[in-house]
Amino acid sequence: MSQANPIALISRKTGNWWADDRRHWCAYCGDKLEGKAGSTPKATRDHVLPRAHLGRHVTIPACRPCNQAKANTSLPDFLLTPYFASVRARERSTRWPLRDLWLVMALAAVEQARSLSDTWPDSSA
Repeated sequence: MSQANPIALISRKTGNWWADDRRHWCAYCGDKLEGKAGSTPKATRDHVLPRAHLGRHVTIPACRPCNQAKANTSLPDFLLTPYFASVRARERSTRWPLRDLWLVMALAAVEQARSLSDTWPDSSA
């Protein structure tokens, strides 16, 4: 019996956001990600699992204010913050659906587990 690859299953649902138009919009608030000439670009890559929590594999597009508000907070905790509630109150068709944010969180968790699996002791011993 073959086992399903969780990364492939989640990726089929989320697609490649760095290759499509979603890379131009903040996943959290839906703001357009572009800097004006001579200014610091608003576009950032948010680590879904913060680097402080050893996350490094999965990033999503985020504006600087949303990325700074999330900081070292886990995505589930960030989704419960007053900041997130306030930016989601603004209706924008370009923001990611909550379902997609949760799927990306699942993808990040699976990627993290896969990267750490080589250091885990063999449970069959």
